[in-house]
Amino acid sequence: MNAENFTTFRVFRLEPEYVPFLEALEGASGLTFWGDDNYRRFLEEFSEYFGFCLITETGEKCLMGFSLARAAFEDLELLKIGVVPEFQRHGFGGRLLKETFTEGGKRSCTRCFLEVRKSNQKAIQFYSAHGFRIAGARLNYYSNPVEDAWVMERLL
Repeated sequence: MNAENFTTFRVFRLEPEYVPFLEALEGASGLTFWGDDNYRRFLEEFSEYFGFCLITETGEKCLMGFSLARAAFEDLELLKIGVVPEFQRHGFGGRLLKETFTEGGKRSCTRCFLEVRKSNQKAIQFYSAHGFRIAGARLNYYSNPVEDAWVMERLL
């Protein structure tokens, strides 16, 4: 299936029922899978965690993207956002961001921040295009391989 052939897509709140599909989606989009149990705990036990997923329907449902965030006081932390490669550059990541920002605003968040690998130019360009700016760095933040991260932020 490719992005030009989908008939409809819908945004849903990320619920535990979608967790089994995250590993394949993250692998396809270059993210590190945190494990079924971790995602279930975040979504079932901690009200500050929330996310959204994009599902396309072309006779079968297909999870094509998701976001995971955490609201802590006035800060919204974007923990993950991923879209499978064949659906990238069609506005789906932006749609996930918009939903995430809207929910963060409902939770009284006034800014959003995230970490991104310094080498991930594609992601940095995506975030910059959506109003984020580099606000700092975290040394040796990532493993496999070890790499520094940019901290990026934007107002909501």
